[in-house]
Amino acid sequence: KKSINLSLEDERIKKAVVSTQSTGELMNERDVALDKGDKLEAELNEMKEQLLKAEFEKKELERRFRLTEDELDNQSQVRNELKKKSINLSVEDERIKDDMKSQVQSINEMEELISLIDKRYEELELDYNETMEDLNAL
Repeated sequence: KKSINLSLEDERIKKAVVSTQSTGELMNERDVALDKGDKLEAELNEMKEQLLKAEFEKKELERRFRLTEDELDNQSQVRNELKKKSINLSVEDERIKDDMKSQVQSINEMEELISLIDKRYEELELDYNETMEDLNAL
């Protein structure tokens, strides 16, 4: 019985040693797994931080894009207003040119009329002088 008990005792001791080794290995594996988990968590936090930075940059770029888009819209409106003003000025310029042509034509007509009046005046003056000479001769 003693040999069986010793043999059982040996088995129990072997199991305890193996169990202790298994526990040690399990502890090591657990430590390795915890380290990996900590590293993964750190990577995840870093990725979250990068994502937040990327979202901020995206919002900033969108804001700048909207400002640029608004600026382009404003420039387009200004350009359209300037085109309208240019067209209006061209129309006004043509109207003024037409008015000036009309005034020049009126001035030329007046000069012709004055010239005709001067000629008629001279003719009447000659007739008057001739008539006065004829009357004086009588």
